[in-house]
Amino acid sequence: MAKQTEAIEVLEKARERTLTELARLREQLQEEIEPASATDDDSADVAADIYERGKILSLIQNLEGKLHAIDHAIELAQEGRYGICEKCGAVIPPERLEIMPETTLCVKCASEREQGIRRSLLNAAYTETTRRSRRFEEEEEVEEEEDEEEEEALDYDE
Repeated sequence: MAKQTEAIEVLEKARERTLTELARLREQLQEEIEPASATDDDSADVAADIYERGKILSLIQNLEGKLHAIDHAIELAQEGRYGICEKCGAVIPPERLEIMPETTLCVKCASEREQGIRRSLLNAAYTETTRRSRRFEEEEEVEEEEDEEEEEALDYDE
């Protein structure tokens, strides 16, 4: 149980660091937004501002995900299940927990999850590309049919 208590302390510190970083980024985002609304910048400055805001928002989203993972790991530690892979039940090496205290998967299972996510994203992209391609082909067919009908109508009028 002492090991779980120690883990909770480590996770709580990681949680506090994450909350501090989130607050800093949110403040930075607010600072980026306020001056932009007060000035009339040229398009290059506006593009740079938009890029910077997008980058900050992405960092915020990543940290919010990390915070959620930390909270989940704290729950597991309170239940005495911290350091055990949620998928396969193997012990997660201490070195991994030291680097990523919020992790709840061993390297093998985390890798499998990442591959599954990548595969899903690729399948979704392929499906969307295929759908767009089919829609484009259907639109071309309709245009060709309309062109043929117009030609027939012109031939008939002559």
